[in-house]
Amino acid sequence: MVLKNHDLSGEERKIVSTRLYKSEFLFFKKLCDREGKTVNTKLREMINWEIKKDPTLFSKTLLEKKREDLEKGEENLKQRFKIEIKEGKKNVQPRKN
Repeated sequence: MVLKNHDLSGEERKIVSTRLYKSEFLFFKKLCDREGKTVNTKLREMINWEIKKDPTLFSKTLLEKKREDLEKGEENLKQRFKIEIKEGKKNVQPRKN
């Protein structure tokens, strides 16, 4: 799900680049100019259109995904280093066997 009117920063903001032939870029730039849009605006519009075509791609919100990633990371730490992570605490204590 793409959030509208949401400033992207840090982990949420990624830069994507690609190489195009000059002719491909010029045709794309001409399309953008004809529609009165910048290259970035048109690219975002096209990406959002592709995402909306397949709603199963983003069935989770960004917050749900972050929460799930955090839980997976904590579980990996517990298993890999045999440590216990206490809720609400920043201290990590080794698990006693």
